[in-house]
This record gives sequence, C-alpha cells and structure tokens, in this order.
Amino acid sequence: MSYYLVKCKFGHVGRDKYLPLIIALVAESAKEASNRARNMGGVKSDHKDWCLEGPYEVDYGSFETAREAYKNDIYFEKHSRSRLHLFKERLVDEPNYTRINGIKTNTRLYYKLRDTALVEFKRKKEKVIIESLSKYQLNEITGYINGYSRI
Repeated sequence: MSYYLVKCKFGHVGRDKYLPLIIALVAESAKEASNRARNMGGVKSDHKDWCLEGPYEVDYGSFETAREAYKNDIYFEKHSRSRLHLFKERLVDEPNYTRINGIKTNTRLYYKLRDTALVEFKRKKEKVIIESLSKYQLNEITGYINGYSRI
C-alpha cells in the first residue's frame, strides 16, 4: 500500500465556485487513488476538471500531516450554504461555469437555447383552448337568446 495526495475541487459552495482541498488516501496505485478521490463526498466529480493536482505518492509523515489538515478543515463544519462566510476567502471562481441571463450554463460546452418547437406547441394549444371556450360561451349566449338553456 502506498500513500497518495490528490488535490480536488470540493462543491456545495455554488455552481460557479469551488474549494480546493487536498485528500490523503491509501491505495495500491495512482489510478485507484484517483478513483477513490473522485467518489468521495463533496468532490465536484461531474466536472471534467475535478482533479486539480495529483495523485502524488508521498511518505507517511506528509500523508499524516495532510490527513489531519483534511479532517480538521472548516469546510466540513459548514452544514449549510448560509455558513459559507467561514471560508469565503478560500473559494475560487470556476472559469467554465457562469450565469447567462440568469440561466446556469457551462459557457464552453453548452448554451441553453429556447426550444422553439415547444413554445409553438404551447401557443397553438392555448389558441385552441381559447377558441373552444369562446364557442362554448357563444353557444350558451345564443341558447339563452333563443329561449332555451343548454344544461
């Protein structure tokens, strides 16, 4: 077994921000250490650049120091996004994820386009509903005028 350090992006601090943390892991190989780091809770593993550095093989002393720093990090005491002020100065802006017109997007890979077919379908549906309601109301009015009621 070897000791590895992996620097990852940690989340739950906002889509356009991340917190870089070093994870200390014991693994057979660098690939196994990378997989374990990716599957840890809090890591933004859905990002293609989730791993900032590593995995690096280190000695036991460096491993223990990094492990203690990781376990005692204030990030794990936040419990909600309202307590981000505890480590706000350590947050890093995410260059790939921003907001465009209030819509969360990945500006390099994905632009959210309005689905024109869906909008057209909804307009036609509303038009049919309005026409049927107006015909129904018109039939009711003409029925009362002609001396009979439609029940």
